[in-house]
Amino acid sequence: MSRLSWQLRDAALGYASRGIPILPLHHPLPHHRDLQALNGDQQLPSPVVRTGCSCRDPGCGQPAKHPLGSLVPHGVKDATTNRARVLAWWTRHPQANIGLATGHTFDVLDVDGPTGAQAIGQLAAAHGLASSGPLVRTGGGGWHFYLTPTGLGNIHPRDLEQVDWRGRGGYVVAPPSRHASGYPYRWLAGRALDTPPGQVPSVLLQRLQPRQLQRPTGPDQLPTATDGSGERYARAALAQELARVAAAPVGERNRQLWESTRNLYNLVATGALDHREVHQGLLAAAERCGLLAEEPRQTRRTLASGRQVGLAHPGRPAYPTSPEPTHAPPSLRTVGEPATERG
Repeated sequence: MSRLSWQLRDAALGYASRGIPILPLHHPLPHHRDLQALNGDQQLPSPVVRTGCSCRDPGCGQPAKHPLGSLVPHGVKDATTNRARVLAWWTRHPQANIGLATGHTFDVLDVDGPTGAQAIGQLAAAHGLASSGPLVRTGGGGWHFYLTPTGLGNIHPRDLEQVDWRGRGGYVVAPPSRHASGYPYRWLAGRALDTPPGQVPSVLLQRLQPRQLQRPTGPDQLPTATDGSGERYARAALAQELARVAAAPVGERNRQLWESTRNLYNLVATGALDHREVHQGLLAAAERCGLLAEEPRQTRRTLASGRQVGLAHPGRPAYPTSPEPTHAPPSLRTVGEPATERG
């Protein structure tokens, strides 16, 4: 087995051990002059000349990025954390690139090339943002920013050219996979997965939501429903509050669950949101952050308390649902009270 092959296998097993669902992807086909490196112990040179994707389709639109159908016929839906299955996959296809399913322990801001870097850099400069969290330099010259999960799917952020959001139902190519160009994907020094995911700044979250019209001036009023703005406000509030619960750290989860429950049931009481959808969404978010599994009884008491208070005060939540701007992508020069939670 070549050095690159065991690096890929060990990395895949390591990601699975962290609880990140992974899947095998096609890999770039090497030029004949690279065969010696692939069959020996020396590291594959970078960059190298490539001839396409291992799917051998000359018209492949995602060379070295799409799922290996022979192993994962349902694509990202077949992603797993089962180490035995992962080992079997990379034993069978030792050169396979690694895909990490997003929307579980993180979402990813996918910045593609100079155009994407310029777009996100301008956003960061305009709002005084700096980044935190794991950061990958992609093999194609782009960037992957690993951020707290939002509960959103795969979206193109509004007005950001060559920038995409990978959330539920998505995946990204992970180091040490190789791009079709031959360049590797790599973690920036000090910004690997040991670093907690960065917080999603409100200015970016707003670009992931449907466009909202001007907010109401009254503290307990919703936007008028004649143009649908009230519904858009409520849907955005639902996504934001569920994302806060899902990403809440240990020690803060009960408090966040109570506050988000209260805020959302303020809107349920006005008819802007459906009770069942809110309840199911909060349960799913509590499960995602681990609270429901660790403290099921207390979690349900917190939900009941927040619901009671929220329903008693119909209207807009008592404080803004949009979080204050925190940490976001860098300038890219390199491109009732809730119970106290245990633990």
